Amino acid sequence: MRLAVISDIHGNLPALEAVVADIATRGADRVVDLGDCVSGPLWPRETRERLGELGFATVRGNHDRIIGAMPRETMWSPDAYALDEIGPEGCKGLAALPQRLTLPGGVLACHGTPGDDLVYLLEDVVEGRLSLSPREEIERRLGPVDARVVLCGHSHQPRIVRGPRDILIVNPGTVG
Repeated sequence: MRLAVISDIHGNLPALEAVVADIATRGADRVVDLGDCVSGPLWPRETRERLGELGFATVRGNHDRIIGAMPRETMWSPDAYALDEIGPEGCKGLAALPQRLTLPGGVLACHGTPGDDLVYLLEDVVEGRLSLSPREEIERRLGPVDARVVLCGHSHQPRIVRGPRDILIVNPGTVG
């Protein structure tokens, strides 16, 4: 199976369209979206509509969860803007997305870590910047997953890492 993986669109419709066009030229049997679909100051409603047309398998990102569950007055302005643009029903749909997906061939898709959409799987924040975490820390965050490949997003940092137990961990970075 040829798999295309996208993540962290954050309402950037032109970037999404460019990536979708590139996927079409390269070919893929399936596309997986690792979440944080619409939250941002750009085109949340239009991005949500386009993703609905595309029908990609999608996991819930931290911002997808936040705009579907938190009171508006407690949100960061990009989340509140997305809520205003896509409405409560659209936000509930995002919040209802699964936290993780198991795909054929031993592939696990999540946003942050398999157990927490707010934690970076592969990175630590060091002096205000993201740097690759030690192998032991990645293993701790990964937990007892049964997968050959783990797909994660959240950090916006494209990385491919051979992790513990010979698990291939792939972060595609951000769409935009």
